[in-house]
Amino acid sequence: MKEISSFLLVWLTALLSFGQTDAAKKDTLFEKSVNGLVRFYYDDHYYLVDKDCAFKSIERLSQFIVAKNAFHGEFKDFDRNGTLVLTGYYNEGVKEGDFKAYHPNGTLKWETTFKENRPSGDWKYYYPDGKPLLTVNFDSTAGTISSFWDRLGRQRVVNGEGNYEFKMPFEFYNEYGFPFFERKGKIKNGLPSGYWTTNMVDEKNKKVLFTEEVYDKNGVLTEGFNLFQDRSYRVPLTIVPSQSFVIGERMLFKACSFDDYSGFNAYLSDKLNGAFAANPSFQNTEEDFAYRVSLSKEGEPELITLSQPLKTTALNKYLEMVVKDIPYYFPSLDEQGEPIEDTLTVSGKLRVSEAGVFNFHSLKVEREKQP
Repeated sequence: MKEISSFLLVWLTALLSFGQTDAAKKDTLFEKSVNGLVRFYYDDHYYLVDKDCAFKSIERLSQFIVAKNAFHGEFKDFDRNGTLVLTGYYNEGVKEGDFKAYHPNGTLKWETTFKENRPSGDWKYYYPDGKPLLTVNFDSTAGTISSFWDRLGRQRVVNGEGNYEFKMPFEFYNEYGFPFFERKGKIKNGLPSGYWTTNMVDEKNKKVLFTEEVYDKNGVLTEGFNLFQDRSYRVPLTIVPSQSFVIGERMLFKACSFDDYSGFNAYLSDKLNGAFAANPSFQNTEEDFAYRVSLSKEGEPELITLSQPLKTTALNKYLEMVVKDIPYYFPSLDEQGEPIEDTLTVSGKLRVSEAGVFNFHSLKVEREKQP
């Protein structure tokens, strides 16, 4: 994942003034459209991708103020079938007025109103059949749940009081290999209260208890315990749907590979950086490294070896310890989309600053058998 805001200013200036540049032809993240609009290309998490990338899912038509690196005026987002999925308005990069999102079948998915870049009043969510799902109120500083209906149409939360049980997808890679998590507990005064649980959920709706939590009367987490990692925590998972469209405002770019798209490379970089504290003994170095993983079709690593150790040999044993602590990789797929055994080569770079701060970056995953 790369922040492209700095070169976006130069690139867009050239693009809007003189037409498409040679650089844009190599990696087209946006291009001129009609009536002074610009067409942006995103994946479904709102990271910019090349227009021909297999993970391109959304196209945005909007005015764009190059000098302020900001969207302006009404915008419309369309999926790969040309169906409208989101519309709203920016005033020089600031969200203002009504925003509406749509399900693939064209029914309203959610609607809210922004004032000076913040949601105001009710944020209403709907099921694909048009029935109400959830209402989150933003009259106060933090959002509160005022209403919730389950899939059978039963209202479970009324005026901020009731029982809440909602399944949400993991947006990116997680170490546990589950695509969904389910949050369950009581709502009081619009906030979580008392005992709450999180279940991991697989494609067949099999559930495994993941966390247990306790909230006080003000909706503040007082106890949280991760059963998978056998440790306490203080920052809980969300209890309402997250909205990735705001990522599009940051102009972040992802390379066109599954491990970039899925968030695995970003996860691995964060894991390595978190494991290595600053150490003044190691300064001003830039080194390459690589390791190989024999992977089962379930995504479980069976053998890990350093194929290109760091030149600073004292660091290799720590590097090996960290990568052997990764319990799950996305499995490789054959031409029919079925998981297969494979061997992965994970490569990257380590940069150590003058202060001894470690930065693992430019992670790349190569799969031997996946076409």
